[in-house]
Amino acid sequence: MLNKEELKELVFFADKVATVHWPDHGEFIRVNEIVKNIETKELEESDYEELKELTNGFVIPEWACKAQTTLLNLLLKSSK
Repeated sequence: MLNKEELKELVFFADKVATVHWPDHGEFIRVNEIVKNIETKELEESDYEELKELTNGFVIPEWACKAQTTLLNLLLKSSK
């Protein structure tokens, strides 16, 4: 589970990655939508499953930038 600071970081990086990478990786638009819900409610198991599917199991691709790497690491931590 994420602490308050990590949650802020997750929301920031989800938005940043969605904004920058949406032309080539539109899945991050949906990731950002799901992450925004974390601020207002507890995520359900189906949300985690969708995040896992969208991100290929939170695996960091070799082409990932630092923002994507941070986002995926935070998503992985939040799913535990």
